[in-house]
Amino acid sequence: MGKHKYSLANHPEARQRALWLIRDYPNIKAKVDELDGFGGGSQDGGPRSTQPHSSTENAAIKRAELSRQLDVVDKALAAIPEEYRAGIWENIQHRARFPDYAGLKTWKRWKQRFIWLVAYHAGFI
Repeated sequence: MGKHKYSLANHPEARQRALWLIRDYPNIKAKVDELDGFGGGSQDGGPRSTQPHSSTENAAIKRAELSRQLDVVDKALAAIPEEYRAGIWENIQHRARFPDYAGLKTWKRWKQRFIWLVAYHAGFI
C-alpha cells in the first residue's frame, strides 16, 4: 500500500488511465458538443443491418458516457483549491512548470490528489 490515502503507487494502470482521461478532456468536450447538434440525418427508410437500432439512441448513449467522463474530471477538479487548479491543469495538459506562488511539494500533493480523485470516480481503482 502507498504512503497515504491518495497514493496510486500500487495502481500504475489506474494512474495512466486517469492521466489520459484528463489529457483527453478537450477532445471529449468537443465530441459532446458535436453530439449536441445531432440531427439524425437523412435516411431512405431501408434497413442497414439485421439488428434493430436507432441512430438517435446510439448518439444519446454515447453522449451520456462522454458526459459522465467529463463529470468525473470536473468533480475531481472542483475538489482542488481554486488557486491550484489552473497550475495543475496546465502541468498535466501541456507539461508546463508549476507557478512560483507555492512550493513544489504543495503542487505535487494537489496534483496527486487530483489524479487519484479522477481514477477513483472513474472506477479505475
